[in-house]
Amino acid sequence: MTIRERWRGSTRLQDAGAAAATFVVGLAFNLIGLTGIWSSLPRGDGVPSWWHTGLLAIGCLGMLGKRRHPLLALAAGVAVTVVDGAIGGSVALVLVLFDVLFAVGLYASARARTAVTSVVFVVIGTASVVGGLAAGEFRIAVFIGLNLTTLLFVPLWWSANLRQQRRLGLLDAERTAREAVLAERAAMARDLHDVIAAHLSSAAIHSGAALARPADSDRDRATLREVRAGSLAALEEMRSMILLLRADDPAAADPTLPGGLDRLPELVAAAEAGGLRLTAGLREVPGLPAVIGHTVYRIVREALTNAAKHAPGSDVRLDVRPAGDLVTVTVTNAVTGSGAADRQALGSGTGLISLRERAALLGGELTAGPDGTFFTVRATLPRRPAGAGA
Repeated sequence: MTIRERWRGSTRLQDAGAAAATFVVGLAFNLIGLTGIWSSLPRGDGVPSWWHTGLLAIGCLGMLGKRRHPLLALAAGVAVTVVDGAIGGSVALVLVLFDVLFAVGLYASARARTAVTSVVFVVIGTASVVGGLAAGEFRIAVFIGLNLTTLLFVPLWWSANLRQQRRLGLLDAERTAREAVLAERAAMARDLHDVIAAHLSSAAIHSGAALARPADSDRDRATLREVRAGSLAALEEMRSMILLLRADDPAAADPTLPGGLDRLPELVAAAEAGGLRLTAGLREVPGLPAVIGHTVYRIVREALTNAAKHAPGSDVRLDVRPAGDLVTVTVTNAVTGSGAADRQALGSGTGLISLRERAALLGGELTAGPDGTFFTVRATLPRRPAGAGA
């Protein structure tokens, strides 16, 4: 850990540094003669100058407890300042009093801050009136009031302003976190829509194909099994998504995702049962994070579903392989002249858009479009999500 990190992470070290810096600056002021500022007081005559330094040291020691016990630190600061003033006063103790007042405004309770502020106003008002009457001049009263306001009230006002800025910063951070949660939940809702739409589309395609063919008991039962399997998978994925959506803390929700590379053979089998002539090249990608594996699964499922919808019975080439720090997914199907029945009802048009957004969020990219007589979906994803630690 660097010195800067230790400094930022330790409030005790910060308080000790502030106290030491105040002592060094105050000692320098004493050495150059900034003592006896109330030299008109007769009790200051004949007092050794090192007394001011001793009182400064006591005040700086009191500053060490200003964060945990701000009122005690203030009491110590006021006491040494009064004693220092009785022997002539010094600028060094003004620094101590300013710091402990600032600490009260920053660390004390609201009730304590209100009490201290009230006392400060009483002291300023009383000293201004008494000083003005003693001197017989109104301008003296104004002068005393301005000086005491700078010394006693400004640190309280400054700390209140800093406290408000911190509160606004916390509120802004909370709002940003809430917006991130809402955005993630909206993405989950889109995922839920796409997952269920894909399974329902698959069920509709299988049942439509069965209805279009002559009755065959074995084949129809196989179709019903495919429809049932797809329906159960849809229910499973809906349950997983709903649990995530209902979680108070999405980051603490169960990270297990419903689909990964291990389920790609199921997609291949389902696509072949639906009439696609599929050639699959599935390479193992060891150590792949669940979120990347799920995204690959989603891309393959969406591409195969679209091929079944818009190019039924076509030749499809599926390729999933590692490429260094990346995973590439390519799904290519031949473009046929006619589409599946009820194409508009089966397609929402949002699946590839959602997957393109998901790929970009993970630090990858997805492209989809015609390439001559073929339609190609190609995705490149990092083997570690964007933002993941080393």
